[in-house]
Formats: sequence, structure tokens, C-alpha cells
Amino acid sequence: MDRMKPLTFLCFIGGLAFFIAACGDGDAPSAAPTSTGPPSATAPPASMSEGQRLFTAKGCSACHGLEGQGSAIAPGLAGHTAAQVKRQARAPLGLMPVFPPSKISNAELNQIAEYIESLGGDHVHMRITDPGEALAQHHWMALFALEDDSRDEAVHHINHIIDQVTGEHLSQMKEAKQESEGADIHEAIHIIENMLAGVQVDDLTTSEMHAALARSSVLIDDIDGVLHHLDHFMDSLSGDPAFASQVAEIRDLLEAGETSDAAHELEELTGKAHEEEHEEEAGHGH
Repeated sequence: MDRMKPLTFLCFIGGLAFFIAACGDGDAPSAAPTSTGPPSATAPPASMSEGQRLFTAKGCSACHGLEGQGSAIAPGLAGHTAAQVKRQARAPLGLMPVFPPSKISNAELNQIAEYIESLGGDHVHMRITDPGEALAQHHWMALFALEDDSRDEAVHHINHIIDQVTGEHLSQMKEAKQESEGADIHEAIHIIENMLAGVQVDDLTTSEMHAALARSSVLIDDIDGVLHHLDHFMDSLSGDPAFASQVAEIRDLLEAGETSDAAHELEELTGKAHEEEHEEEAGHGH
């Protein structure tokens, strides 16, 4: 059975790589690196925080600049929260490599994330040539920002969406913006989740989206987030018993602290959700 499409989708939404997280409609080119590794980093100054030292020592500065200001192949990092940095390092999108605990420990990642969160300045915009891809990425960024309770970041991306959509989509995003700025952030999350499925990223289905978001959450040890998305996953499939046993197994793994095994099961679950729902659509002639 062909698993390439669901696996590619997992890479797409597992987290947001910094070269995309910096927004999709500015003037800087989004050139891909031509070598097998990142460019050599400039030697760090003698006086710096441990987070900045690790930012250089672990290779982050080679692509993003010694002070996170950006380069020809990666954007500046100002505007990202510590939670977003952790998600992007553990489950990245696009050209950014994965940084598992074997490469950057949780303690080291915490220090790097705190350093990046301390950076001042505005978002650095980069060009994404496909308008549909840019629109989808703004939905993902808004969703992840809301899940991290980063309301200003979410509104930033919602505003980009509002500039590109019309009709009911526009109405829904205006409501999401209002909810993001108000008290009910969960309602904003649900609106964006529904709209995200509507922009059809790789024929995205609601169950597939929640399974993949659960996997993204487990990779940053956000167990509450995993359970939240598993609940929505089962709701979207009306409690389908074909998936209930695997979801129960994932819950048991989480309770036992076996997060790596849970992540593997969630990857498989996402692929199954993709296959199941698209087979049903084909059977109904859609």
C-alpha cells in the first residue's frame, strides 16, 4: 500500500520550520540550500547566554544567523515563542532537519528556545510562490500559535488569511480573529481547524488533521494536547471501532510514559485515517 502521501503530510504538519514560519508573502527569496550541510557558522562572541551559545554550537546559527537575524536560506527568528521553537525543532516542516533529543537534549532545547523567545523585532517575511500553500501555512501557523496561547502571533497570521479569502471563509476568519482577541480561544481554534480542512492540504480530512496534530503534540511532550486531538479524532469518525482499539493503546502508552512508541502509533494512525476516509470518498463517487 502506498504510504508516501500520508507520510509526506505528517512531515508537512508535524511542526512549522522556521523558513516558513516567518510568513509567506514578503520580498526575500526562499532559496533551498545547495550543499549537503548548513554553511559554517561564524565563531560566537565570548560574552553570550548559554542559550545563544547552544544556538551556535548546535548549528542553528549556521542557517539562521549568529543572532537569529536570518540568512539567504532561512529567516530571522524574532516573534517565535519558546513553545513554537520546541515544536519546530522536534517535528519540522520542509528543509529544516529534525533535532531529536539525541542531537539536542530537552534541557538544551529549553535554553535555545528561551534565547529565541528573547529576540526582539518583527517577523521577517519570505516569499512562497504558491498562493494555496501560503494560505494553508498561515492556517497552520495561526492554529499552532493559538494552541501555544500566543494570541498576537495567531492574529498576525489570521490577518494574512483575511487578506486572501472571501465569502464564508472570510466571515469565519473574522470570527476567529475576534475570538482570538477575546476570551474564548478554544472557539477560535475550532474555527481554524474547520477552515484548515477546507483549504484541502493534500486532501486533508478532519480525522487525519487531528491524528497528525496529536503526533506533533506528543513530540513536544504536550500530553494534554495529544489527548485533546485524540478526542476530536474519534468524534470525527463517530467512534469508529476500527480505530478505537488503537486509540486506546495510544492512551495506555501515554499513561506509561512511552511517548516514542505513542508517536510511532500516531504516525500509523494518521496514515490509516487518510486511507480510510479517502477510500470512503471514492466509494461514494466524490
